[in-house]
Amino acid sequence: MTNQDRRPDEARLDQTLRRLQYILPLGIVAAVSVYAFVSMFFLQTRLDAWARLGIEILIFGGLGAGIAWFALRRVRQDLAAQRERDRAARVQEHILAAITANSGDAIILLDNDNKIQSWNRGAELLFGYHAAEIVGKDFETFVPPDLQDELSYLDRQLQEQGVVRGWITRRLTRDGNQPTVDLTRTLLRDDQNQVIGSSAILRDITEREANARRVRELNRQLETQVAQRTRELAESNKELRKRQRELEDANAELQELDTLKSEFVSLVSHELRAPLTNVSGSLELLLADTDSLTAHQRELLTLANDQLARLARLVRGILNVSRIEAGQTLLQMQAFDITALVERMCSQWQFCDPDHTYRADIVGNLPSVWADRDRIEEVLTNLLENAFKYSDPGTEIRVRAETRENEMWITVNDHGKGIDAQDLQRIFDKFYRTERGDARQTYGHGLGLYISIKLVEAMGGRLWAESEQGAETTFYFALPLAGHASIASSSGAAN
Repeated sequence: MTNQDRRPDEARLDQTLRRLQYILPLGIVAAVSVYAFVSMFFLQTRLDAWARLGIEILIFGGLGAGIAWFALRRVRQDLAAQRERDRAARVQEHILAAITANSGDAIILLDNDNKIQSWNRGAELLFGYHAAEIVGKDFETFVPPDLQDELSYLDRQLQEQGVVRGWITRRLTRDGNQPTVDLTRTLLRDDQNQVIGSSAILRDITEREANARRVRELNRQLETQVAQRTRELAESNKELRKRQRELEDANAELQELDTLKSEFVSLVSHELRAPLTNVSGSLELLLADTDSLTAHQRELLTLANDQLARLARLVRGILNVSRIEAGQTLLQMQAFDITALVERMCSQWQFCDPDHTYRADIVGNLPSVWADRDRIEEVLTNLLENAFKYSDPGTEIRVRAETRENEMWITVNDHGKGIDAQDLQRIFDKFYRTERGDARQTYGHGLGLYISIKLVEAMGGRLWAESEQGAETTFYFALPLAGHASIASSSGAAN
């Protein structure tokens, strides 16, 4: 407990004694006056001397003793309270002294000349000096030579503000090290508000500052790397934009070349149709003359007519591809019974190809589909022709029709050598033919499946294939049912 804490207790004790100083004489005077008055008018005439003596002893002795007992009791209580407060103050001062002495921070008490008056355990650990070695020395002993001007500046700040907090500086230890410390200086005053010295609290923050410097360095390196990476990304982005422009230009050029190619192919195909028709008519007229042709001549004319028909199919396929790619495919969308078409085509192919068995597998009473009848017949023709060319003689080619949800599924299944998994991903590409041993023996130009998938997609359907190598191949195409056709298929019909 400080002197400021003791002053109210001492004032209360002094006030109690001062009151007793006045109360006791006044009380005695009042009691004597009352007794003299009563004795004069009542007791002298009615009581003898002994009786009055007894009364006087009782009154003055009892009154004096009572007043003295009360006064001494009050003084004793105040003294007991004062002793208890002094004991509590001593305990508190002992605790504060123990905390100060054993604190991990250096706590130093300085006089007005900056001479060291006290030195705790934290100061010993920080500076390496014991209290007996350093008490009485000047505080500037611990200031490095390059920071001597700092001490006078801190003294001025301390006198002006009364406290200096959070001052980051360096101090000199016994072994010559200069740890970084967080310094707090506080001005100390006595009861009369006179400056009696100051306190200095120093906390070693060397490791914290080193960590902070490492963090700042890492941040600087990170910022440098980010800036460098940003520049690299900007350069890469610039290069990518340049490449993108080049690709766009190349793509535009390719599209223009593709358009020119398609126009050229379409033009050539149109120009070929008329001569092919004339040549085909001439060959048919020659073959019709059964009398003037020898067997060898008829064989040559038949071969020429077959090759001409093959060339005509190629020209027709190229024209179809040109129309599809130009968006000029005309579709006559309608609701029709696809089961009748499947059965009719299986019968026709069975009549023309006795080496295979064609079977129409109709599952249940099927509803109508929404599609172009002629285009669906063209798709089925391409799929059946493909099955005919690549399936073994004596095997079955099955065409199955069934409904699944809101679609009609048509499958064409054959038993042949199958299609390799790599080829299966590309069989719907334009002019693509599988690299198989019989590729040259089975004629074709790689347009049938491409035309088929484009036609089915234009009618709002899907076409795909599955194959087991060396066993079988199945082509699927799905068409919307009449009444369930999507908006996309309706727009396709309009096109």
